[in-house]
Amino acid sequence: MHAPVTGFLLSGLMHGMLCLARPSVRSPSICEIIGAALPGKVAYPDTAAYNTSNVRFSQRQDMEPTCIVLPASPEEVAKTLGLVTKNGSPFTVKGGGHTLFPEGSNIEDGVVIAMDSINDIRVSSDLSTVSVGAGARWINVAETTTPLGIAVVGGRSPNVGVSGFLLGGGLSFLTGRRGLGCDNVRNFQVALVSGKIVNANPVENRDLYWALRGGGGSSFGIVTRFDLEAYEQGDVWGRLTVWGPTETANVLSTFTRITREKLQSEDPDSHMMFGLTYAGGPNDPPIPAVYGFHLNLSSPYAPGSELDTMEGFTQLPGQVSNDTLVTNITGQIRTISKSGPGQRESWYATSVRDGVNSNGFMNDIINAFTAFADGLRSAAEARGTFIEPTMVFQTLANPSIKAMHRNGGNALGLKPGKFPSYIIQIPISWADPALDDMVETRSNQFINDLVAMANDRGFGNGYVYMNYAGKLQNVIASYGKKNQLKLRDIAHKYDPDGLLQNLWTGYFKP
Repeated sequence: MHAPVTGFLLSGLMHGMLCLARPSVRSPSICEIIGAALPGKVAYPDTAAYNTSNVRFSQRQDMEPTCIVLPASPEEVAKTLGLVTKNGSPFTVKGGGHTLFPEGSNIEDGVVIAMDSINDIRVSSDLSTVSVGAGARWINVAETTTPLGIAVVGGRSPNVGVSGFLLGGGLSFLTGRRGLGCDNVRNFQVALVSGKIVNANPVENRDLYWALRGGGGSSFGIVTRFDLEAYEQGDVWGRLTVWGPTETANVLSTFTRITREKLQSEDPDSHMMFGLTYAGGPNDPPIPAVYGFHLNLSSPYAPGSELDTMEGFTQLPGQVSNDTLVTNITGQIRTISKSGPGQRESWYATSVRDGVNSNGFMNDIINAFTAFADGLRSAAEARGTFIEPTMVFQTLANPSIKAMHRNGGNALGLKPGKFPSYIIQIPISWADPALDDMVETRSNQFINDLVAMANDRGFGNGYVYMNYAGKLQNVIASYGKKNQLKLRDIAHKYDPDGLLQNLWTGYFKP
């Protein structure tokens, strides 16, 4: 054997032996990197901390993240955000976990930054401001403020998280007079990709303040604290009335008439929801209901007063039930709202504008929804399972929209008009995962068809309320092209490399 060949073989043999002798070095995972930086703050599968945090309202979010990070301060949030983005790791952020569609606030094989431990609620000495940590729930906020005789523009469901509610808009008991929740945030404390923790308010970082008012948070940074404006608030009158199915057209026309005549200009202390739901047997039609409430019991428009806004409903025949409750906001939240994890859940939404001779159009919406819901129910019945479709109208009247323009306005693109608008929401619950794709695609198609019908008939509005939107909807585009481009510019300013756009999975972005 020639010497060069022998040397080559010996060299290769020695290299192989050295490789066998030297143990391979494994790079630490992103969870291990975060754990080294934040000892005790990373939870892994099959541990108590992981199992406690990895709970969502909708079973469609039942996923297994690689780890859950539980930061306990804004600084730890900023450090975690810096580590996941620097290492190119997909992640998401969980506030209350109430987003319904997969990856809305959970992730498979990625990192969840859970805000559970950042849940302080502090009231200023003059009772004008309530500072709320991003991991708090609305029932905790209400239980803090109610004994003090104040309230904030917050959620109506106990376990809804503060963060998602405010960053997506926020429909509230107080919306009639005060606008959305996002319009009553005095200051956002935000952890940026750069590692900085900044304030966003009408004076500091005004562009970021505008963007966070309805633009969602996942393109800009992680909000760690909300400083909310507080208002004096006593007991609230609330009434849920249910009618028989033959009264649907009557109830809806009364609902829209009262909205036009009273809520649009005269009575901002009232707010109403019209619902159509299937509560009977498999062949029974849907039944109509109205939930109305009033914030000022001494107002001339309060129930029982001279100009009673809700009187028109009491005169309608065919009532099946009529439940009235006068109590504080904490009591209203606990009474009317679903408080625990649901089945498999989906929401889709759009909005329409009222107008002259709108009754025919509104009835056509009912007919379209009934056909859509009956198709879903037939498909579920064929599989021997259930599905519960509902449709809800919520009023957006001029006093609410005018309040949205305080302090520089919000990102939603809504303006006052001659007629009110209605947010239309399609909540659906079911049990069988095999129905997931069907519900998603049919719901999206129903909403698209409804939008087309509204535009054709002159009742189009376009706006999609983020907190009720489905995963296939282009929410930010509904704010108008100008606002969409502005949101993109602001996102680029605070995240010039687009790390949040690419790594923060699952939620609506400009």
